[in-house]
Amino acid sequence: MSAGDDAGDRLDHAQSRRLLDAARTAPPGVGEWVGPYELIAEIGRGGHSAVYRARQHEPVRRDLAVKILIDPAPSANVAARFARERALVARLRHPGIVPLIDAGEAGPPGAAVPWFAMPLVDGESVDRWCDRHGASRAVRLRVIELAARAVAAAHALGIVHRDLKPGNILVAGTSDDPQVHVIDFGVAKLLDPEFETGDALSTRVGGIVGTPEYMSPEQANLDAARVGPASDVFALGLVACVLLGGRLPDGSLGALTPRPMGERLRAAAHREVPLVSTLAADRELRGEIDWIVAKCCARDAEARYANAGALADDLMRLREGQPIVAAPRDSGYQVSFALRRYRAQIIGSVLALGAVITALAIDSSRQRDRAEFEVERAKRLSALLETARAQLVPLTGRTRGDVVDETKAIPLLEMMRAINLELLGADANETQQATLNLARAYDRVDRMAEAEQLYRAMLAHALRNDRRQGDWAFLRFMLAGNLHRQEPPKVDEAAELLDLAYAYWSVMPDPPFQICNVLIERANVAGLRGQHADQLRLLTEALACVDSKSGGGSLRRREIRCFLGDYHRARGDLAEARAWYLQAAEGAPPSSPDPSFQAWIDAWTGELLWIDREEARVAGRPFPPESAARFDELIRGVEARDPGNRRAQRWKTAFGDSR
Repeated sequence: MSAGDDAGDRLDHAQSRRLLDAARTAPPGVGEWVGPYELIAEIGRGGHSAVYRARQHEPVRRDLAVKILIDPAPSANVAARFARERALVARLRHPGIVPLIDAGEAGPPGAAVPWFAMPLVDGESVDRWCDRHGASRAVRLRVIELAARAVAAAHALGIVHRDLKPGNILVAGTSDDPQVHVIDFGVAKLLDPEFETGDALSTRVGGIVGTPEYMSPEQANLDAARVGPASDVFALGLVACVLLGGRLPDGSLGALTPRPMGERLRAAAHREVPLVSTLAADRELRGEIDWIVAKCCARDAEARYANAGALADDLMRLREGQPIVAAPRDSGYQVSFALRRYRAQIIGSVLALGAVITALAIDSSRQRDRAEFEVERAKRLSALLETARAQLVPLTGRTRGDVVDETKAIPLLEMMRAINLELLGADANETQQATLNLARAYDRVDRMAEAEQLYRAMLAHALRNDRRQGDWAFLRFMLAGNLHRQEPPKVDEAAELLDLAYAYWSVMPDPPFQICNVLIERANVAGLRGQHADQLRLLTEALACVDSKSGGGSLRRREIRCFLGDYHRARGDLAEARAWYLQAAEGAPPSSPDPSFQAWIDAWTGELLWIDREEARVAGRPFPPESAARFDELIRGVEARDPGNRRAQRWKTAFGDSR
């Protein structure tokens, strides 16, 4: 007998012993206990694990779900995969992902069976739930959006699910309030190698992971290195095919097929996904829904949504009546969308012009001379553009791009940008200015993600076309301001952009006033980073910068003094804070027709009242009723003008305490 035969006998013997040990210590089943939980009924079973309805009797009585590794002789890879899932579920925190609440091992040492417990979700697979509830198209889209939001939480932590399918998306509740949960992270991939704890948790090169019918091409080709968040987006697109189109691209109704694994993988790798409207033979799915699903299911991962969050955002735009990003660039969609939205909000003359343009578009196929049609169309668009500009004049402030009524102005700005794109193209200065005006308006109404997208597009355009470096600096400044005001703030990238802008302007013999604004934003970022000494230094430099500039800057000077008051208030130095707020208010009118000026009048007025209240509280004095009434009136006014105002929220809490 050869050495190889001896080794084979030893391996067979070891395997036999493991199987015998497993037989003597079978995993617990219904009626048995796992930790403090009694197993009541089996909910589901896979190749290596099972999920049970379990009951905790004390200290509280409740039902839960317990998942147990049931493989009688799990390989190292199976055991590691179960441990990975348990660790990942413990790491994830999102309403759409069932959290881990307990974990342990059941059985004697050396033969213990791992388990973990989660809240019990009495849901069913998303396709069955939609069919049983007769869910409308809107509800089905909402369910896909909620599932994408849950997957986005995993993507944000560098976790790729890799097995998204209807059975791993559970839905409970009613059509008015669907409760969506994404489950089974047992084959998830970690994009951050630092979270891996050893070779046993590493993804096997060439391993088959996931369900072929819902795999992206790169996953079906077993190209593990290319599997990422966009692969999950592809799977969500196929789920959308089932929910909206009634079947998968291969014609099946979403069920898994009994074909050999190799055949299923080849079909997935070479699959072409038709438009979902074609699958459903439903013309009402054409346009935006078709485009969204097609973007999910693009063969090239780069052409898909970058992650599930981007998909959820586009579905939210669709639901809220906003233009989607999935629309083809050459579809004329931006113009037609802007016109639809514009018609609902502006005067009849613009309606008439829009109707003429729509009629021209419909009748274009009947035009004998295409060139003549295009000239006429351009004239009509130009006329509409001029009308929009005229409508925008009463809504603008003294500064270029300053809008005093964003609610009315944004539809106009969206339409103007869409028309400029159509007539002049993205490279035209007029288009870039229209984009900037729209981005600034989005910023002012806290549509931060939309503003960020436009700022990034403008900066990329400026860098790509070698425009003036002053444009680079300005757009970096605008993007940085947007980033550090987001929730959560993107302070590191904002700081880098501000440093680049400052480096450009600071070397000029006579730097423009804009450098003062950069110093203010750098101070804000330093405060967000907890670098308070730098924050105070930069605010002081900004004030000196504004004081050194001739002309203008009056309101900016007041703003910086108000920021210095904020700095000292946050440090608990109320006397110094009061002094700065009073300097900010010195010589200012009690009110202003300029919304920007009024916002700062409200700011220092409210902060001075807040300091009065705080000093009264510390001294044990009652807050004077007339001051309380004034504070209440101020808060109501600020909330009416700016419902999300953070100062007003803080004052309201303080005012509530005083009452």
